[in-house]
Amino acid sequence: MPSEHKATLIEVLTQAIRDEGAATLRREADERSQGEWQEPEIVHMKSFLHDRIATSWQHADECVMHLAAQLHRDPAAVRHKATELGMGRAVDYGVARQLKQSGQ
Repeated sequence: MPSEHKATLIEVLTQAIRDEGAATLRREADERSQGEWQEPEIVHMKSFLHDRIATSWQHADECVMHLAAQLHRDPAAVRHKATELGMGRAVDYGVARQLKQSGQ
């Protein structure tokens, strides 16, 4: 392989490694910044999900995605926090279906 091609390949690989490292640092920073839930976020979540019961998997996902967009949070984190707050019936159709079958 000619040396000018080797230099180009090395340059491209080096840049790709740097880009991956930068992306990893950004991801870690985002995860740290989203770690603690703030009281206004919790209040908003509670008011949005109050008395909601998922009627299908799609409905549950729509609720999660709506909140995730409003709160600028990861959908999995939103679903987890809602479940932790006792509102799993609004964000998880499986939970809603179990509650309906048990008569609650």
